Amino acid sequence: MGAIRKVKSVRWKVVPPDECDEKVRTFKAETDAREYMSQLQLAGFAKAKKIQVISIAWEVRIRSRLAPDLCKTFPTRKAADDWVKVKDGEIVSRRFVDYREADNNTLGDLFRKYDATVLADRPNDDPARVRMRCLQQRALASIVMTALQPGDIAAYRDARLQGRLGDPPVKGANVNKELELMGRVIALARREWKLHLAANAASGKLVSRVPAGEGDERDRRLKDVYVPVEARRALKEERMRSHAPDGDKGSANASKRRKTADDAFEIDPDTEALLAMPQSEQQALLRALRYPGWFTERKRVVTDATLKARAKKKLMAPLKARVRDKGRHWALVSLAIETAMRRGELLKLRWAHVHLARGYVDLPKEITKNGKGRIVPLSLRAMRILATQPRTGEAVFEASIEACKSAFRRARERIGATDLRRHDLRHEATSRFFEQTDLRANEIGYVTGHTDPRMLERYYNKRPDDFVKRVKQSFNQEGK
Repeated sequence: MGAIRKVKSVRWKVVPPDECDEKVRTFKAETDAREYMSQLQLAGFAKAKKIQVISIAWEVRIRSRLAPDLCKTFPTRKAADDWVKVKDGEIVSRRFVDYREADNNTLGDLFRKYDATVLADRPNDDPARVRMRCLQQRALASIVMTALQPGDIAAYRDARLQGRLGDPPVKGANVNKELELMGRVIALARREWKLHLAANAASGKLVSRVPAGEGDERDRRLKDVYVPVEARRALKEERMRSHAPDGDKGSANASKRRKTADDAFEIDPDTEALLAMPQSEQQALLRALRYPGWFTERKRVVTDATLKARAKKKLMAPLKARVRDKGRHWALVSLAIETAMRRGELLKLRWAHVHLARGYVDLPKEITKNGKGRIVPLSLRAMRILATQPRTGEAVFEASIEACKSAFRRARERIGATDLRRHDLRHEATSRFFEQTDLRANEIGYVTGHTDPRMLERYYNKRPDDFVKRVKQSFNQEGK
């Protein structure tokens, strides 16, 4: 049974003479009330007074070996008696659930604790930590856990998709990652942090995830035959149309202006002839990264002095690109295609991890995304790239993430491949492991760092012709 006792509390209210509500304050200690009253008197409220307020409450304490000690205060004796009967019944029938931890924590409190404990050993730029910090700033994080409902999570999901939270609309895949992170945090709190809830409000059973839409699951591969000059021309036409006035798009004047702009500027004729030749998209991308000066547009009509300066610059450009110690972004991209390593892993790669003589790279768990070390075998091309990479420090590639992003973005614009993403190279490399090697799926997953076979399957983007050809070759080998 619970013990009920009458508790008398004394408070002090300071009231100005004009009953100004914003000036009225209540204090537990008389000294604090007296000090505040003095401040009001100095401010011109000479008749400010303090009033003693006595309130009666009923304090309940329940002690039992079957449950933790409970203590709560009620304004009336009836409310206290009713609460004691309910809790005693729950304890005796083994139905008692302690919701105090859930009452004292908001969703944001759980986010901060998860970030400080589970994610503490990850770098600040880790995707999970970045996503967690963003979630802490949302209005959803201020909801007390006992008041959090699946409807609140669903409303947040819809607002993120529609861009009603002050941010641009995001794709369903990004929203699903946030919902899954919320679900993991709440599940851990219920399992290990003594936070009792009737259900996980962010679980997939209660809140529907966004179905995969166009562009959510990438299947972009590097094209075997690619004509950059045609892609550049189409991209330029599209930009001219998008920048033309609304009533001028498609008109004769707009076409004339586009033709005039095309006639006024050009890229190097030798480069244009090279870009007009059929080539693989990988070749075009690496050329755009390695020789960016080739793709710079220039005026058609120039002086003789300018022509001489261009000839000298053209002569020195390939040499400068080959001996440049920093900014070798073509090497980063080429090595990513050969090894399927992530951009973060390549930028954190140290020469101590590279074993050229034995033909592999030993990635420690500290630099991998999933926190598991792995061995990445090197192809002949990958070994040549690392063998010719300048050793200017401990890091293999002296470049920042922002520099890599900018270099790749500019390179794909030079060849007109604006739909290509940096992470598509990982899809390309994984698919090539399936197509060009005899490794089993679990061995390829070990090399690429995929621990989930379903995720590995998503990174294997089949080319129909190549797939059918391999199937036929396997039948022929079995017949032999």
